[in-house]
Amino acid sequence: MKKNGHDRLGRQRWMCPGCRTTGAVRDLSRRRRAELAEFLGWLLAPSPQPSGSRAFRKRTSWCWGLRPVLEPDAAARHVVMADGTYLKGGGCLLIVIDGLSGEVIAWQWCVRESTDEYTALFSRIPAPDVLVCDGLRGIEKACRRAWPGTRIQRCLVHVQRDSRRDLTSRPRLQAGRELKRLADTITGIHDTEQAAAWAVQLHEWHNRWRDMLAERTYAKDAPGDPRATGQEWWWTHQPLRRCYHRLESLPGSGSLFAFLDPALASAGPVPCTTNRLEGGINAPIKRMLVNHRGLPGRHRVLACEWACYMKSAKPDPYRFAIPDDTTPPAHAETDETPGGDAPEPGTSIEWTDLHMPVFNT
Repeated sequence: MKKNGHDRLGRQRWMCPGCRTTGAVRDLSRRRRAELAEFLGWLLAPSPQPSGSRAFRKRTSWCWGLRPVLEPDAAARHVVMADGTYLKGGGCLLIVIDGLSGEVIAWQWCVRESTDEYTALFSRIPAPDVLVCDGLRGIEKACRRAWPGTRIQRCLVHVQRDSRRDLTSRPRLQAGRELKRLADTITGIHDTEQAAAWAVQLHEWHNRWRDMLAERTYAKDAPGDPRATGQEWWWTHQPLRRCYHRLESLPGSGSLFAFLDPALASAGPVPCTTNRLEGGINAPIKRMLVNHRGLPGRHRVLACEWACYMKSAKPDPYRFAIPDDTTPPAHAETDETPGGDAPEPGTSIEWTDLHMPVFNT
């Protein structure tokens, strides 16, 4: 098919060079744009379906057949954030965003967060200067594997959350109350002097409670404890030890106060939390699924992908719905042109096509 001028309404006409048959097609791009915009406006907003919901669902049903695809660009970013959000009903969505602008760079579906899944995701993105994450072993190991030269900044809010899980919100012991108070002040550190003073206070806390952390409980002294059946002894204050060793090891690895490193800060600010990812992408996805609860599984997946795509740098959803103008339409209405061969008539309907034969016995 090749272009063959326009009709009186300005629509493109096409012609087959072999049979000299021409055809025209209605320009559906404007209507499809309007329908897709209406569909995304309903999907990504907490508004119910417009009046005439049955007509709306019928009008936009073709939109569920579109799947947005985001190809990561080759630009190396200063800071990226990565995290996984679990959806009700199963499935985990791994998302990577630009840590400064909040734009979605890439996403990937998986069953659970693991080193291999994060490695596959990171391999599609150029290595950044800093990765801000929640500190799971899988994501840190994947970062060292895919981006060996990238620094890791542990989210300080997640550090506080992990400490609260170990110590509870109201620790019973005095040592736990002091350590929790020290962990709660970590988000108020904004310079290297405050970081050094915080490290000194943590060291002083350990000197005061060193003997308490070393206490052990033996199975023979606590026969009713479930742990007595599988081990000879255990640390008496295991949650307290775990919280302290976490706070003590992070500064040494350089992942707790990486945002204060002058070498990294010279190229741009480094966030110390994943709040931009948690509140900018994960929370809207969860709210969207609550607003449109009852969607089938495949529609839930597409809804999450549309939410991520529309948060990318330059979203253009209409390119998934409107074909290229240079591609001849497959459903063009054909007619006979002067000098061409007339179409042959088809086979007429026969009586046996609509009736069953009756046999006399």
